[in-house]
Amino acid sequence: MHDFAVIGLGAIGSATAAELVRRGHSVVGFDRYTPPHTLGSAHSETRMIREAWYHGSPYMPLVRDAFRRWQKLERSSGRALLRTAGALMMGPDDGRAFAGSPLRGIGGPDTDYVILSEEEVVERVPWLRPDPGTVTLYEPGAAILSLEACIEAMLEEAANADLRFGEPAVEWSASALGVRVRTERGEYPARRLAIVAGAWTPQLLPELSLPLEVERTVQYWFEPSGPHADRLAAGPAWVWELERRGTWYGFPPTARGLKAGMHFQAGRRTDVKRVDREVGTAETEDLRRLFARYAPGVAGPLAHASICLYSNTPDEDFILDRHPDHPGVMLFAGGSGHAFKFAPRSRVAHGRPPHG
Repeated sequence: MHDFAVIGLGAIGSATAAELVRRGHSVVGFDRYTPPHTLGSAHSETRMIREAWYHGSPYMPLVRDAFRRWQKLERSSGRALLRTAGALMMGPDDGRAFAGSPLRGIGGPDTDYVILSEEEVVERVPWLRPDPGTVTLYEPGAAILSLEACIEAMLEEAANADLRFGEPAVEWSASALGVRVRTERGEYPARRLAIVAGAWTPQLLPELSLPLEVERTVQYWFEPSGPHADRLAAGPAWVWELERRGTWYGFPPTARGLKAGMHFQAGRRTDVKRVDREVGTAETEDLRRLFARYAPGVAGPLAHASICLYSNTPDEDFILDRHPDHPGVMLFAGGSGHAFKFAPRSRVAHGRPPHG
């Protein structure tokens, strides 16, 4: 019998398995595919890690610790996992990001953040064209995580676990003796269980009626274009709240291209059994209109597009808890589009040893 079973080996699941192995536990892990793969949420090349958005919230110490843990993993794995590129947080004065939040007061000469005027934005980032009244917070220390490399590094740290790729968990059960996970290939007993299945979570925990909504979002890569194409790769990234249009983001180009998309509002509700994985021309043209208005000439031909599945909670906070009826079963769900950066800090992996 293993000490732990882990269902789902994406970002949080691979971090969980790696941490449990580091603590000396025997682990068996399951994933319906072979991560990193493109069928869930933990893919698409890059993610941001930044502090400013979490200023004044309980997430702030977690994101700072996550920064340190990613750096430690980078050193131990010998892989290039993150690079500092800086990031802009932009939005209207009365929007979700800035209205009534502490963000307006954190920029200044004695802080790590800078509030930029519209003229300063254009001077520093000449490919962007903010609307009048746009508030911009610049975070020089924000970094870009290389997503697939991060997952590969965490799975390498979990190499002593019994990782069973291409073997989805069909169901699980729990008793006073432990837990049992059933797949199409067999049954696996363990003392405890961590369920970290992303968009597949509702299928594994129907009895809890978790407040999760699976959302289909599209991520795009364009060939960099225009007079500033050579400067784009240096950064910064941006996250830009647009009135009535959602939140638009963009990343410094990689070999694949200039990555951009919409956070939340551009997606639509779905479930993992009926995901439309085709990206329509109308969807792409919607994003091109944003580039034409706010970053003219930057986005050249479309190089690639892929579907990402968000698992959203109503308040965008994560669900991280024990099963109410089975204390040996732990779960993480509801990453809501911002969980990846916290993966090495995930408390799913911080469960106590089986006997205390």
